[in-house]
Amino acid sequence: MAGGAALHWQLRAVAMAAADAGGRCALRLFRRSDLEVEWKSDESPVTRADREAEAACKEVITAAFPGDGWLGEETGEQPRSSGRSWIVDPIDGTRNFLRGIPLWSTLVACEEIDADGARRVVAAAVALPALHETYDAVRGGGARLNGVPIAVSQVARLGEALFCYETPAWFIDHGLGAVFEQLCRGSGLQRGGGDAFYHMLVASGRAEIVVEPKLAIWDVAATSLIVEEAGGRFSDLEGRHDIRATNAVITNGLLHAEVLATIATLRRR
Repeated sequence: MAGGAALHWQLRAVAMAAADAGGRCALRLFRRSDLEVEWKSDESPVTRADREAEAACKEVITAAFPGDGWLGEETGEQPRSSGRSWIVDPIDGTRNFLRGIPLWSTLVACEEIDADGARRVVAAAVALPALHETYDAVRGGGARLNGVPIAVSQVARLGEALFCYETPAWFIDHGLGAVFEQLCRGSGLQRGGGDAFYHMLVASGRAEIVVEPKLAIWDVAATSLIVEEAGGRFSDLEGRHDIRATNAVITNGLLHAEVLATIATLRRR
């Protein structure tokens, strides 16, 4: 069931409060030498900080909307009948977190079911506590950084663009090695290893392209809305808007078609 605009603004406030609570919880454990690391079945790390941050997010959301569904990276899915669900990544960039690199974030998104049964994210927040940055967006209401409206850049030439990525290995593993090489050769500047932070660089006009060959829904549910509300574009590698795809292309919009064409031409070459 779709909610009204006033409700969406309330959902954004809750998303921001949840991201803040989770981020502050994780920050207390950041750069702790005694933090023990476990490894999940997908070979990704998890710590006490991830679990406690997710619990802090969930406490805020449950208090405000106890009937809503939940999907958290660490605790899984709990469906409800409200027509809304919350999608949370308590620490996006756990590997950065473990190495003391401040490019990690807490991601919170609220997804709503429309009258026609379609799902869409209507409110989102991304907190980067170690950088003192919080991004947020509400569908149709724009995106902000620390309360100030943001917009994507107007760079329209690939040769002037900043191309961001997680790691070259994921491109190679998914048959995109040639795509990575071409985007590196064609773009003006390249940076790796920033996770959702790089999505926010696109949203705030500081980068133009992010290509993610491998990710999960909680990695992009929040960031996709913020990028779009800032004037950018989000899709999967084939151009479809699908936060449940296991890959993504995020751009300032002006370069999206060119990036998709490059991927289509060079994929698996």
